[in-house]
This record gives sequence, C-alpha cells and structure tokens, in this order.
Amino acid sequence: MARPMRIDYPGAIHHIFFRGNRKEDIFIDGEDRVHFLDLLKEKKNRYNVKVYAYCLMNNHVHLLLESGSIHIGNFMRELLTNYVQNFNRKWDKVGHLLQGRYKSKLVDKDSYLFTLIKYINLNPVKGNLCNEPEEYPYSSHQEYIGKREPIVEVAEILSHFKNVSRYVDFIKEGEPKLPNLKRFKRYEFYGEEEFINDALKRLSMQKRERGHKREEITFSDVKSFIKRKFDKDLNKLIPYMDAEVKRYVSVILRDRLHYNLHKISKIIGVNFRTVSYLYQTSDKDMTLSEFDKNWKLED
Repeated sequence: MARPMRIDYPGAIHHIFFRGNRKEDIFIDGEDRVHFLDLLKEKKNRYNVKVYAYCLMNNHVHLLLESGSIHIGNFMRELLTNYVQNFNRKWDKVGHLLQGRYKSKLVDKDSYLFTLIKYINLNPVKGNLCNEPEEYPYSSHQEYIGKREPIVEVAEILSHFKNVSRYVDFIKEGEPKLPNLKRFKRYEFYGEEEFINDALKRLSMQKRERGHKREEITFSDVKSFIKRKFDKDLNKLIPYMDAEVKRYVSVILRDRLHYNLHKISKIIGVNFRTVSYLYQTSDKDMTLSEFDKNWKLED
C-alpha cells in the first residue's frame, strides 16, 4: 500500500512520535541526547520550524512542531538521518535504529497546543523516570523554567501565563491526558470537525495543484528578495565588496535552499572558506526571520 502524503502547510502543528526498532533504546548515554538536541536546534533554524515541546525518553521521542515555509518532512528526514548516522558510527552499529516512519498527528493549535505541551513534558513522570518534571534533564520543561538555553518557543508560550510559577502549576495540575484522537482514513488529528475538514481541503488542494509537493522557496525567490532589499542583482555582485549582501545570501542559500559552501561560493564570487566565515559571523536568526516574512512578496 502506498504511503499517504503527509498533510502539511505553513503554520501546521504536528505531534511527532518515533521509537527504536523493536522498542530498543535509541539513546545509550547522555551524550547521545545532547547531540540530538544540538541537531534539533540546528535543523529547526535551517528549516524554519518552531519547536513547542520535546521529550527524549529511552526508546522513543515526542516532538511538538510548527511548520514554516519548508515541508516538515524535509526537516524530519535530515534530523533523523543525521542522528542515526552519528549513532551508528559512535556505537559501531548497523541496520535500522528506528522503527519505520515517524508518526505524525495534526494538532489544532487554538484548542490543543497547551494540552500537548503538558502531556509531553510530563512523559518522564508518567514513565516512572522521575517524580517531578523538573527532575528530568531531557525535556523542554527545563527550558520553560529557565534551567537551559531554549530551543522551544519559551517567550511565546510563557506570554500566556502571569509568570513561570503559573506555568509550572498548569503543568503539574491534573492528569497528563491526551485529547481524543480523531481519524479519517489514514490520517489522525487532535481537533474538531471544522479543523479536520479544513486540513483535508488543504490536502486535496495540495494534491490537485502541486502533486506531492507544496510551495517551496526557489533561487528566483532569493534573487527577488535581494533585489528588493539591497537593489542588487545577485548575478552582478562586486568582488571584494557587497559584504552585507553576501552575508544575507550565504545564510539564506545555506539554511533555506540547503546549498553547500562550494555552490554558494560560485554564486557570490568568493572562495568557500570566505562563505563559511560570512555564514558563521552573520546574525542568522535576524536574517532568516526577515527573509521568511518577505520572500513571497512581488518585485
């Protein structure tokens, strides 16, 4: 049976779950978990994904993600491929680490975002790995209470609470229950009928208009953005000049089109070491935020 196309669109919220093959552990030590979180931080910036919650258990992982301008499948494929490759090299393993495809349920943000944040952050308590959520070092709860530099959207979520203490009270009160799961054919949802119908309409339009792809950023979009912002033609950048333009281009081509350094060097007319320097010394978050908000505008 053919795999169903995943429903995805900018702003879609996904509760994603994956586990080890034959339910075996996918983290052997703390270093594995730290590496996974480093990858999560790196890839979420590259793929314009928001992270609202995560929990790294011994043999499975929960993620609560919001799609940006790039399909969530691209993000997950690179995240999991990079992690598995590193894990197998480190521990001299071969074969499949993960059990099949990751599972994804579409979430109505307005109704169930906070319910799922609570459920995911309480997963270690439910799994008898700790008595209180703040005792577990590998969930997003640590970030919401200020114990670790955030990967998740801390400011956005805490803005709904008077203070951190109120957030903690919310997490700890009551049972960590998932909302009722709704199914339609091979798709699963946390949401009511109106939300599900809207998602299915988006899927139908996606199939009809763009096949198995939704709108993606192109090189032409990057050229148009640079023209609007700097009044510069990307094909006519001046050697040893236009440094600010080249910084923007390096970040956007690297993190939105996923070009390698050599390909970027040919486009902006500098060697790949200079591209690496421009990329590493740029304000990547500011550049990508500006580009993500404006890349669809017309010249």
